[in-house]
This record gives sequence, C-alpha cells and structure tokens, in this order.
Amino acid sequence: MDAPSQTSPALPEGVDWKDLFYLYSFVSLSVSDKHAERRELVWVKRFFSGASKQRARDHLTEIVARGGCDRDVLQQLTARAASELAMGEKRRFVYNLAQLCKSKGQISSPEYEHILDMAERIGLADTEADAIITSVYSVNDTFAAIVGLLAVGVILYTMQVVIVPLVVALFITMIINKVESTIAGALRLRRFRWLNKLAALTVIMGVGFGLVTAAVSSGKDIATRFPYYEKKIVDAIHASPLATSLVEKFQAGDALEQIKELPIAGTLSVFLKSLVNLIGNFMLIMVFTGFLAFSGGSFSGILQEMNDKISAYISIKTLISLLTGIAVFLLCWAFGVDFALFWATLGFLLNYIPSVGAIISTIPPILIAAVQLDSAAQVVAFAVIFVVLQILLGQVLEPKLMGSKLAIKPVAILLGLILWGFLWGIPGMFLAAPLMALLRILSSYFNFSRSIERLLAADGG
Repeated sequence: MDAPSQTSPALPEGVDWKDLFYLYSFVSLSVSDKHAERRELVWVKRFFSGASKQRARDHLTEIVARGGCDRDVLQQLTARAASELAMGEKRRFVYNLAQLCKSKGQISSPEYEHILDMAERIGLADTEADAIITSVYSVNDTFAAIVGLLAVGVILYTMQVVIVPLVVALFITMIINKVESTIAGALRLRRFRWLNKLAALTVIMGVGFGLVTAAVSSGKDIATRFPYYEKKIVDAIHASPLATSLVEKFQAGDALEQIKELPIAGTLSVFLKSLVNLIGNFMLIMVFTGFLAFSGGSFSGILQEMNDKISAYISIKTLISLLTGIAVFLLCWAFGVDFALFWATLGFLLNYIPSVGAIISTIPPILIAAVQLDSAAQVVAFAVIFVVLQILLGQVLEPKLMGSKLAIKPVAILLGLILWGFLWGIPGMFLAAPLMALLRILSSYFNFSRSIERLLAADGG
C-alpha cells in the first residue's frame, strides 16, 4: 500500500462509516502489491451499486486518482469496526474481501496475508478467516456438501427405525452426564462414577415414569368426563344463535367433504405412528443409553463440544418446561379448570418443541375453560394470564437463561422443526433444536461446510 499522504483528507459527507470502511479496505487490498486492476474497480463499483451508494462510488474515483487511501483513516475505521460490527458482519466482510480477489482469478500470497491481517484487526480468528477464503474458492466442495446432505437425509429417513432410538439415547446420555456431574458435586462422590451415573439414570427414569403415570391417569379422567363436556358443547351451540347459524352453514356448504380432502388425517396418522414406534423402541433406547452411559469412556473434541452445548440447552429447556408445567397446574387449579395435571404434563412436554409447542399446549386448556367456566370474564382472565405466562417464560426468561448456548438463528430452528418433523415425525420435532445445534457444530469443523455453519449461526455465535 502507498505511503500515507502528508495531510489526511477530510472524510466525505453523506457516506456511512461502514461504507467507508468497506471502500477503504477494498482499495487497500487492491493496491497492496500492485496498481488496482480495472476488473477489481468494476467489482467495487458493483458492490456499491444503488442510488444510496452514489457518494461512495464518487469517493472511489477520488481515492484511485490520489493513488490510495489514507492509512490513518483506515486504521480509525478498522478500530471502530472491531468494536461495533457483529460477528456475522465481520464474517461477511472477510467473505467480500475474498470475493474481490476472486473477481480477477486466484488469490495471491500478499492478498491472502492482507485479508488475514484485516480479519485479525477486526477480531476474527485467522483460522476462521482462512475457512471463509477457502469456501469462496471451493464452489465444487460446497456443491458436494449439498449433495452429501441430501444423501444423508435419505439415509436418515430410511434408517430412522435404528437412528432415532440411537439419537434419543445420545441425548439421554448427555442428560445423564449433566445430572451425574450435579450429583457428584453435591455428594462429593467423584470416585464412584458408575454410582453417580446409576443415580442419574434413576432420577431420569423416575421423572419419565411420573410423566407417563400422570398422562395415563389424566387420560382416564378425560375419557370418563367426555360425555359431560360433549353435552355442554352441544347445549352451548344451541343456546347461541350465531353458533347455530355457523353450524348450519358449515353443514350446508359441504365443508365436511372439503375437510375430508385435506391431508390432516394422514399427517396426524404419520405423527401418531412415529410416536407409537418411539414408545415401542423403548427397550432399544435403553440398550443404547446403557452402552453410551456406562461404556467407561468420556467425550473429547467435537463430542465434548456437542455434549457441553446440547446438555446445557436441554437442562435449561427442562427447567423452563418444568416451570411452565407448574404454572399451568397452579393456574388451572386456581380457576377450577378440570384436568389440571394433564394440561401441566402437556405443557411440560410440548414446550420442548420450538416455537409451535407452547402455542399448541395453550389452546386446549383455554377451550375447556370456555366450556366449563360460567363467566365470560373468568374465561378472558384465564386466557390472558395463560398467554402472558407463556410469553414471560418462553420469550423473556428462556432467552435470558439460554444466552448463546445454541447460537442458532431462530429461522434456522424453525426450518429445522419442519425438516426433522418431516423426516422423523414427532420425535424429530422434539429433537429439532439440539439437532440443528449438532449440525452447526459438525459443519464448523470442515472447510467445505463452513458456508452451512454461517447460515445457521446467529451473529453472536
């Protein structure tokens, strides 16, 4: 890069500091070991295309005519970028520098060193910058990674009878390790690891048995009282002219035939079948869990990172789910809504499904309250308090406790919910969030999949 001028030029007005940082960085890279080539300048102009970037393009001409940018100004902009840019923006910055070099062919050694130096100045590790540069020049590898992911998806779908129990057992093992470390720290029994693991397994099995018992007991209660609610619903419809007219229009408009054509029944059938299969594979899950938990080995490397992040996520999620279940039980008990234990169990379980789980668990209790409670004010109060509790626990407390445990974009978790739900049904929906975290961790270990890791990672990750 050319020596700085004797007097630093004043910064142009009307240009955002981020645009200036990009512009000065592009120019400094272009003239790092040569004069800027025309194709590089064309690429920079295209980068700043648009009416709002016109001032930046004008300033580019001034810099080129002057023979380079001012080092002191670039240093100030770099320091600001290091403190103000999010991690995702820093990755995109390095990606754009590599794209600039690619616009004229292969990257030279001075350019490579210059990019690594810029990455280090803004707070990005050189190993990560190297992976980003490699991904820019490895289109074929990225294509191979996409094809490989499709092939893995086919394997996961066709072999789910074995893979789902194994994945469930792996996550249970992570929970066992977390509970074991808690028990070992509380009782100071670090010498007898097998005893700690046995105690942790007993605690987990006890919780599972309690959930199953509560669900079965509540299910029997619901089946016993179903005729009572059926009568109340019919009476409520007959007592309301609006409801009666809606039912008549519903019947006259062949709506039942249209509903039959929807794939709702088939979808529910698939989900229920997957849940029954999971319960049927209980013994296989226990065999896998016993082998993983009591094999005597310990996680290391990538497995250790997976264990730390996913077990922390599951622990926090379990705590939030438990608080949700307790809150639902107390709320239903306070308002006298029937089946409080069942709704609490349902809220606890469905809270593990990202985004939609809490919504699904909210609807049935509110409908029961609308049928059971006599006062409309009570129904409204119950519904409002129920929704507020879900928001406070799921949208306020959980993100605060979770922090960057997963560091996955919310949209990526939502897409994962759809993907894993399609592949594995209900078990896939429960496992969607930790599975996306696992995918992000795996993709970060290989250069050809770093583009996938950047798509999944939140800016703070």
